[in-house]
Amino acid sequence: MKTTDLLSIIRLTDREEWGFGTRELRRMMALEPKGCLVAKMNGRLIGLTVAITYGKSCGWIGNVVVDRKHRGAGIGSSLVQSAIRHLLRGHVKTIALYSYPENEAMYKRLGFNTTDSFARLSMSEDIESSRQRTGRVPLNQILSLDRRAFGADRSRLLRRVYREFPKSWAWVINDDRVYGYSLVKRYKDSSEIGPMICEPANHEPVATLLRSSISLVRKWPLEMSVPESNLTVLEAATSIGFRVEKKGVVMSYTRLDPAIVKPSIGAFGFLDKG
Repeated sequence: MKTTDLLSIIRLTDREEWGFGTRELRRMMALEPKGCLVAKMNGRLIGLTVAITYGKSCGWIGNVVVDRKHRGAGIGSSLVQSAIRHLLRGHVKTIALYSYPENEAMYKRLGFNTTDSFARLSMSEDIESSRQRTGRVPLNQILSLDRRAFGADRSRLLRRVYREFPKSWAWVINDDRVYGYSLVKRYKDSSEIGPMICEPANHEPVATLLRSSISLVRKWPLEMSVPESNLTVLEAATSIGFRVEKKGVVMSYTRLDPAIVKPSIGAFGFLDKG
């Protein structure tokens, strides 16, 4: 991927209603330039994917999209195979991705197995929400909490997003210890909660995080992807107005260790359109 590809990528992702802007694409290129891959035919961009490494622990593939006119020709498979090769060169222990049901068979052919599932939730209008506390974001504690919960170091990504969205963080704290946080990301025509971590995932702090996050939203609708194993978050979200839009799965590359979704993960985030 090159900066000269950005407008073509946005036209492609707009047709899929992803709401990407140049900010998201430049973020990906800054974090993992060799993992940002595009497919072209006769000089025209017809597909892309992004592969990112979180230290040596984990590699993640996302944003797999192919122009509708060129689907069924193996372009998506070729992009994913190129992403796998990039991540294997980084000697990661796990490679994972999110998939919706219509793409699951393709990923299985490429060596992935389903290891978890999630529900994509949406809320289209505001509710009475808790106001988020003001003050400096306890970023170092958030990074430490995220590392424990996710099982890999996402600090490069989180620090980058903190610079982009310094006022879009919610957190819960007890005795000066952060035990939960959430981030609201803004796209061109929507917002997304994710990541969201709460340790332990009890109803009261989860509900507080959700309501505080909602108070930060400036673009509607609001979406989030919740592990189906996290019943606390699913119940809290539906009770305040979220509804299930669709379901998907977490898939892991079978030649490496499987991705583990820990109970403290309340919502996924980043590179999750695939």
